[in-house]
Amino acid sequence: MTTLGANAFSMALAGPVVGYYVYRWMMNASGKQKLAIFTAAALADLSTYVVTSLQLALAFPAEQGGIAASFLKFGGIFAITQIPLAISEGLLTVLIWNWLQSYSTNELALLQRQMKGVKES
Repeated sequence: MTTLGANAFSMALAGPVVGYYVYRWMMNASGKQKLAIFTAAALADLSTYVVTSLQLALAFPAEQGGIAASFLKFGGIFAITQIPLAISEGLLTVLIWNWLQSYSTNELALLQRQMKGVKES
């Protein structure tokens, strides 16, 4: 149960929340949608592994240095693989968005109208 809870928190809560707020902030700050999509996807991916590193550090503190040393160790290990993957995920998300805009304009417009209706309720 603890592994399920930890995974649910890092992947289903931390990552999506970071991605949502980064996207909103980037859109308000720059108005550049594709940059906001890339940044949100990449940072959502990275935040998941930062949270996972913290969870592992809390579960397995180092004998010397404690939680901080473990956090740096786990974070360093994740960084080797996750930074390139986060960049790739950001690029892939922008490519998928471009594809959706090209081939699914009607559906995106419908979703946008529905979201405006939800916000007004």
